[in-house]
This record gives sequence, structure tokens and C-alpha cells, in this order.
Amino acid sequence: MIRFEETFVGDEPLPRVWRITQGQDASREQMVGWLREHKGALNAARDQHGAVLVRGFQALDSAPAFADVLGAIANDLMEYVGGTAPRKVVHGRVTTASGLPGTHSLALHQEMAYQASRPDALALFCEVPPDEMGETPLADARKVTERLDAGVRARFDAQGVGVRRALRSPSTGEENSIPRPWNQVFLTTDRDEVERIAREKEWKVEWRPDASMLLWQQVLPAFKAHPRTGERVWANQVHYHMPECMVRWALRDGRSADVADLRRQMAETPELMDHCFHRDGTRVSAEDAEHVWDVLEQSEVPLRWERGDVLLLDNVLAMHGRRQYRGQRRILVGMIKD
Repeated sequence: MIRFEETFVGDEPLPRVWRITQGQDASREQMVGWLREHKGALNAARDQHGAVLVRGFQALDSAPAFADVLGAIANDLMEYVGGTAPRKVVHGRVTTASGLPGTHSLALHQEMAYQASRPDALALFCEVPPDEMGETPLADARKVTERLDAGVRARFDAQGVGVRRALRSPSTGEENSIPRPWNQVFLTTDRDEVERIAREKEWKVEWRPDASMLLWQQVLPAFKAHPRTGERVWANQVHYHMPECMVRWALRDGRSADVADLRRQMAETPELMDHCFHRDGTRVSAEDAEHVWDVLEQSEVPLRWERGDVLLLDNVLAMHGRRQYRGQRRILVGMIKD
């Protein structure tokens, strides 16, 4: 018999925690069967709270066990084509959450919110808890939307936001770097295949003489309505693709060499950096982007991981990030399509 209690980690209403109080030693098959039976309730809690943490199953001890859980709670999984973060495939469509070193935090975001094809939900699995720090901050996108300045909301609502990404060449891009080389973004070294994928996604590719690339992604609405609750929330990554926010990111992490390099690029080659644009072709203002950065930074609710945790995140109603860490930390992810 498996039983659980519903609690919260702290004072915030996310994540909702399903703490296993009986049956912690259930076999993998029993655990997967129980989760399959409770899939509807789990998704209902996700719709209400944005994030649900399942904690306490001893059988959740590996990537294959996590893949079995995904098979029970997810209708389908998607691949990470077009993504910005360095990742490695671990098992099937289970990947590492981010290959960036522990010196880098990650700001709050919805996964792949800079493109039309994005997951409906994420499942994060803690295989190895962080030795030091390394919490995953969360935020309710409904509250973030309310905290944004009304003028900023109006401008983005009227004009949307599109991203122009500067992607390194395969020969110069490091494995765990930002920006990523284009072969890692498109999962191929074939330029014809890159252009085929870009056409399919309605993107524009501009090849540079040094084999790097400027990738123009389509302008998308800055807000997204949840398919079941109807709630309309802020859902884009403008704060990740503006040079001024990249500087803010490096300053927060204490990465002084990156700060100096970014400021040099802004002065010398701004046309070779990521930028965001509105539908009318105007560049998103630095003031608006930095305001978004500030609101997100102030909205973080940190989650400290325990081994075997599985966190189900709605990719509209919830945002997630990462604090810096030291030592070991291994979080795996499956990207869910409803």
C-alpha cells in the first residue's frame, strides 16, 4: 500500500509536495503503477499549483527508473532541438538539465519559451543532490505577470518578441558554452539539414564567413494562455537574449571575466550578440529587459533537492532556474508534450 501526504516546502503555494508516507520501499513496478493510477490527480495538482514534487520513493534511483516514471505520467516526450542550454542525452529522451558549470546560475524561465514548439511540462529528477547550494528556484508565472510594470506588459502584448541568436561555429564553440555552436543547437553538422529545420520552424538562417550563424526566430506573443485553466501569463525569454541582461547575469554570479568580455562585445561587435526585437522591427529596450530581470530575480522560491525527487513543472504556469553550486549535482529532465 502506497500513501502520501500533501504539503508545501515553505510558505509559498508551490511546489505542492506529495510526500510518500507509506510504501517508500515499493518496487519500481509498484511505484510506476501507482503513478500511472494517479496521473489525473497529479496533472490536476499541476494545473492548480504549477509545480508538484513527488518525494520519498526509494526505487527512484537512476535514469532508467526516471524514464519508467515518465512513461507513466507523460503522454509523449520531445527532443531538445533548437535549445539554448548545453545538454547530454542520458537514456532515451532523458537528458541532463544543463551542462553549464556550477559557477553559472540560471535565471527563472519557462523551457524553450523563445520558440513556438515548446514542451507543455517538464519532469526534473534529482539523481545526485548538490553538495553545496544548487537549489532550483521556482516562481508562479501568474504572480510574475502581476508584478511586471503595466507599461512593459502593454508594449510586449502589442508587439510580441522575437529573438536573434548568435551561434558559434562547430570549430570554435565549446561543449558547455553559451552561446552554443549551431551543430549542438540543431543536432547536426549538415548545413542543408539545418536550413530544412529552420524553414520548418519558420526561422531565418544567416551564415557568417567564419562558419558561425545568426539565427532569426519568429516573433511570438509575449504571453501564453494555459490550455486548460485559460490563465494568460508572461511566457518568453527576453531576459536571456539581451546583452544588458547577460551582463546582469554575469555580475550576479561574480564572473568578472565574462562581464568584461560582454562589455567589450557590446562596444565593438553588438551585431554579433543575441538581441530581442518587437514585431515592428524595433529592438527591445534595455530598460524593459532589465525590469523583467529584476522582477524575476525578486520572485524566486528556492527548492532544495533530495535524492530521488521528481518535480513536475507546468511549462506555462511555473518558471524554474538554478542557483550556483559547488561539488556534485546531477539533475535529469524529460520534456513532456500533452
